[in-house]
Amino acid sequence: MPATRHVTALAATVALLVGCASEPVVSTQWSDPQLAARSTPLLGGARVLVACNADDRAVLQVCQEHLAAEVLARGATPVFAPAETVLTSDRAIDGQLLPSARRDNARALFVITLTPAATDVSSGLSIGIGGFSVGRGSGVGVGVSAPLGGGRVTTGYAANGRVTEVASGRLVWTATASAPPSADLPAQFAALAKVVVDSAVKAGLF
Repeated sequence: MPATRHVTALAATVALLVGCASEPVVSTQWSDPQLAARSTPLLGGARVLVACNADDRAVLQVCQEHLAAEVLARGATPVFAPAETVLTSDRAIDGQLLPSARRDNARALFVITLTPAATDVSSGLSIGIGGFSVGRGSGVGVGVSAPLGGGRVTTGYAANGRVTEVASGRLVWTATASAPPSADLPAQFAALAKVVVDSAVKAGLF
């Protein structure tokens, strides 16, 4: 009975940890101290040029759509750089977008850069306690192991969000969030966009 209770308790703890880790989390954040001195939020009711930076064009487009939706939901008006805009890695991405933002009378840029941060080749989670095993995979002793035989490779992305004031060209806020590996990339990008924009809201930008 004590062993059974121990297995049940550990399984419940791991399930709770896995559930908590299923959503993106913000790991770092920085704000310009001058933001607090503004009489009105920088992005509140403003035109904001939104853009995503990613190696994959499909990833870029999906990210940009979710970012625009989150900005719109906070009362700002998202605008986009022309579709033919080519961003080059030898210059700061934000600086390359400033001319488009000024033409569109945008008050700020909101840019997210997506990079793969973690991969997972497992198809499940295994908890081994003594000779017992809970879940898929294999393991002996107390611990967590990946299943045998491989599985689908899933990717977790990190999203670095940045807000730049168009008038001055000055970075005023940045935050980085990361998501656990997932096979549902559109849902992962939607969650990343939401947590990054939520972080901007907490920083007083909207």
